[in-house]
Amino acid sequence: MPDPAPPAAGAGLPGGPGGMIGGRGRGRGATGRTGWPAAMRLAGAVRSAAPALAFGFRLWASVCLALYLAFWLQLDTPMWAGTSAALVCQPQLGASLRKGWFRMIGTVIGAVAIVALTGCFPQDRALFLGGLALWGGACAFVATLLRNFAAYAAALAGYTAAIIASDQLGATGGVNGEAFMLALTRATEVCIGIVSAGIVLAGTDLGSARRRLAVSFAAVTADIAGGFVRMLALAGPRMPETQNLRRELLRRVIALDPVVDQAIGESADLRNRSPVLQAAVAGWFTALGGWRAVALRLARHEDAREEAAAVLRSLSPALQAASQAEAPARWSADPVR
Repeated sequence: MPDPAPPAAGAGLPGGPGGMIGGRGRGRGATGRTGWPAAMRLAGAVRSAAPALAFGFRLWASVCLALYLAFWLQLDTPMWAGTSAALVCQPQLGASLRKGWFRMIGTVIGAVAIVALTGCFPQDRALFLGGLALWGGACAFVATLLRNFAAYAAALAGYTAAIIASDQLGATGGVNGEAFMLALTRATEVCIGIVSAGIVLAGTDLGSARRRLAVSFAAVTADIAGGFVRMLALAGPRMPETQNLRRELLRRVIALDPVVDQAIGESADLRNRSPVLQAAVAGWFTALGGWRAVALRLARHEDAREEAAAVLRSLSPALQAASQAEAPARWSADPVR
């Protein structure tokens, strides 16, 4: 019977190929290879959650600062300062500043209104409550006429007066004569919350609404011009249907209104150019309406291909190049052009 083959060198040793050290080395390599994708996923999750974490920190710091100032000043209800700071905080700096400004305006108007109403009817419960109801209805009506944060200020003026009135109503429904101090205290608490949030947000966020607005304007302009040019180029029996595209572009144009308001909150220069921005939005509506009229004519007249070619030749080179893929990036790099 032949002798058994000798074991390989180092096979049974701790450091050999089959030993513990070799097995551990292979285990560490496998763990490293499997742990690398997990680390990449974790890093990606942290990067994607960074804006939310930063916003949470700003919200926490704003509320803490507002409550600290309200307790330090020994105000009656510091809760309103913290609540105002939390309500004003928004993920975008422009939205926060804009909302805080209009919240301050609405609070002051509501406080002045309830003081004036109390002075007019200090001992007449029915007229006081009737005037308060009329004031609330008037504020709600104005809120339906305004847009964005201006509508928020109008609604706030109504329920600020109602909150202050509820604090000064006695057991029989009459006022107790403390309207001025209640209005002053509430307005102070709300303004402390707004100022605290503004300080924290302005110190920790540089704002990007201006750049975001330029990119959105360039993308919408390029898509409208590009879609119109492509329709003219493909005019004929096989012209594609563009109704759904026009509806989507119309939805995007309408959605830009709050973005414009946020950008105005960040930049004083844009506030001075607000009529120009509104004119641009109105121009998009006009362009989409003209696109619809041209599309209906081309659909009803199959021999209108020559007319479409003539219109296409009359367009400026910039509009003719709008169908290219790099048009939005080129226009956002130079919005003035």
